[in-house]
Amino acid sequence: MKIAVLIRNYKRSAGGAERYCVELTERLSANHDVHVFTQNYENNPLSKITFHKILQLSEKPRFINQLLFSRLTKNATSGKFDIVHSHERVSHADIYTFHVQCFRTLWSNIKGFRKLIRWLNTLLSPRKLCYLWLESQQMQALPRRRFISVSEYLSRNILECYPKISNITIAHPGISTNVNKSVENNNNKFSNLKESLSIPNSSFILLFVANNFKKKGLPKIIESLEMLSNEKLHLVIAGNGNSKKIKIPNSISANIHYLGVIKNITLLYPQADALLHPTLADTYGMAALEAMAAGLPVVISNKEFCGLSEHLNENQAVLLENPRDAIELAKKIDLLYNNTEYRDRIAKNGFEKSKTISWGNTLSKTLTVYNSIAN
Repeated sequence: MKIAVLIRNYKRSAGGAERYCVELTERLSANHDVHVFTQNYENNPLSKITFHKILQLSEKPRFINQLLFSRLTKNATSGKFDIVHSHERVSHADIYTFHVQCFRTLWSNIKGFRKLIRWLNTLLSPRKLCYLWLESQQMQALPRRRFISVSEYLSRNILECYPKISNITIAHPGISTNVNKSVENNNNKFSNLKESLSIPNSSFILLFVANNFKKKGLPKIIESLEMLSNEKLHLVIAGNGNSKKIKIPNSISANIHYLGVIKNITLLYPQADALLHPTLADTYGMAALEAMAAGLPVVISNKEFCGLSEHLNENQAVLLENPRDAIELAKKIDLLYNNTEYRDRIAKNGFEKSKTISWGNTLSKTLTVYNSIAN
């Protein structure tokens, strides 16, 4: 098949949705003629993918860029491909893979006077009107249109916002087979994390990976570490979040390390002792899955807050009953630090679970949706 893939940033390091798109698209290109329409990309020299650069006048305001991307990709792909598969809010694709909650969720969870106020506020916001319009175009029930969700958690959200949608296929993210427990020899400055950050060898490294620090629970992690006041605990933070908005108490500031965006995040997992993911809203949780595949014990929010947790039990991960409770999080961190047997058991069982979740399954589910249109 001749396939058009739409995504504004075709980069693994840009976020979970982008990583999902890259992993899936490269696998599609092995047997299909794949064209990626994007504004920014990192090209794999071994890839068979054809890239088409879409004009980006300005990154902000983002809603203007989103409208421009939608219009230009419609012009570029209309009538030229067997399948147009979008990972973005655009108006014209055959298949949409959803990675984040519906924009309409802003209104579905409130009632009465508050809902009226929010609607009035929306009428005065070009940004909100733009996203609502694009989403309404996505959700039209057209004969060739199909929907893919990355988790059961997200599918429920879609149906709450758009109850008439019926053809949702769930295609979970997977893990790369090159994730393992050894650190590859390369030129990355964090290939030896403790040495690079001047962390004592006897320290216990907690890893946090996110592009939205507040939503993924970093403030509660900081609060819990302040409670524990354990000089052996060091928190390493990787991602594109705004560190200036996170208040760090002086008592633990020396044990908090910001790395920024890491191109190959898999290098960090084998060097940590545990991964923390007390997210308040995550449609899946790819960082947690990758950490499990690297043999790390994972502290993660339960299935009400995180899509991955729907497939985990208390023997495969440390499940948080309430990720907003810093006391509970502190107790779980302390348990992992002090109980080696428990920590090893969680890591082992989580690793075995991760082996059952692969990109091969993602590819298979996606191709089934493609074939339903082709047929």
